[in-house]
Amino acid sequence: MVNETPSSDALAVAERVRELMSRHGIGKRRQTTELCRILDLSFSQGHRKLRGNSPWTLAQIKKVAEVFDEPAAQLFGAPSLDPGIVGAVAQEAVFAIGAIELPCTVWVGAALEPGSRPEFVAFTKQDQWRVVRHDGALYQNAHEVHKIEIYPRRAETDQPLIAVVDDDHASADNLRDYLEHNGFAAAAFYSLAAFADALQTQGFDGVVIDWLFGPQTAAEAIRAVRHSENPDAPIFVLTGELLTGKASESEISEVIRHYDVACYEKPARMAILVADLSKRLNHTPAARP
Repeated sequence: MVNETPSSDALAVAERVRELMSRHGIGKRRQTTELCRILDLSFSQGHRKLRGNSPWTLAQIKKVAEVFDEPAAQLFGAPSLDPGIVGAVAQEAVFAIGAIELPCTVWVGAALEPGSRPEFVAFTKQDQWRVVRHDGALYQNAHEVHKIEIYPRRAETDQPLIAVVDDDHASADNLRDYLEHNGFAAAAFYSLAAFADALQTQGFDGVVIDWLFGPQTAAEAIRAVRHSENPDAPIFVLTGELLTGKASESEISEVIRHYDVACYEKPARMAILVADLSKRLNHTPAARP
């Protein structure tokens, strides 16, 4: 399960992106979907990014600003930057330290004046900005460096996030592990209440849910998904109680018709379930080694 800690930078950018979308008439419930369209993200990716739980790359910030024809600097919060770098332009770059090259964001200032000896310089090579410690060498079109941000680039997971909801812990864990082995991110919830709480703060690309939870059915949870931020998420209902009569065939049929869900009998054929889920999400699963 993806569980990233918000950083202050990611939270700040996310807040500014939400404000930008609101100014352009995009309501709160549509913002995640719009961001996914702009950046080609899954719903869960876009949801985490808009909540500040996923880091923003400079390219992503620039693309959002470009789509809405607004300056990218405002998404950085340029007015709040320290006075020493006002007027500098943020660029994605490579910071070269000997044989080591680290991805970074650099604030590039004016072209170097003859005879100046700054600590670091930035220059372009094959359309890429590079930052090096100034060693006296002459670099063509070298610029002042006002600020360098080096941070570990956490890979942006492209795995759809699937909720597995079942009060049978073993069944939930087995399906979660199978999904993760086949290229999905998955989270197991062992009660309807736990899943309802998660829906308030997380976005799921798909849901696999058991039908019976003691005297309760999954009908209300399914309704909640259809009224969540991602109402089109594919839902799969699992049940092993049709033959015993504990599960009502008519109730399940009504949910299938009204909420567009698929139904699989337990024990679920996991390979078939994953194939169906992959098709609905247009996702090509890549099994882990």
